[in-house]
Order: sequence, then structure tokens, then C-alpha cells
Amino acid sequence: MKLTPEEQWALNAPWTEFIARAEVEVEYEPRPARNTYMVELSEDDLTWLFEEAQRRSVNPSAVIRDLMSQARDSRDRDTC
Repeated sequence: MKLTPEEQWALNAPWTEFIARAEVEVEYEPRPARNTYMVELSEDDLTWLFEEAQRRSVNPSAVIRDLMSQARDSRDRDTC
């Protein structure tokens, strides 16, 4: 089966070309940054983290984010 020039272009063109050719305006929304860090915790700290997460009905990441937020707030109060 022989492709028309338009079909060949469509198969080889990057998506940006489709957008440009269709004169479509695309709005880009910034995405929140997401990083993953490996942390070594003692068995006691790990147990506490999981128990605290279960008590709050959240995942352990939410507990860590909350603790970091509290630490930043405390630092900001101390530096003022």
C-alpha cells in the first residue's frame, strides 16, 4: 500500500508539527516538582512513622511532609 505524501508526513512528523499545522493553541500548566529520596531510618523511627501514618489515616509521605513543614515554620519563627 502506497501512502500519500500527507500520510507519510503524518507518520514521520513530531507532535509539535501537528500542533503547529493545526494552528491549535496549547496551554501548558506547570506541574509540581516531585522528588524521591532514600532515607535510612532506625527500626524504631520506621515503626513510629508507620504507626503515626496509620493513626492519621495517611501514607508515611504525608507524615514526613507535615514534619518538614513544621520544621520550616519553627525555623522561620526562630529567625524573625
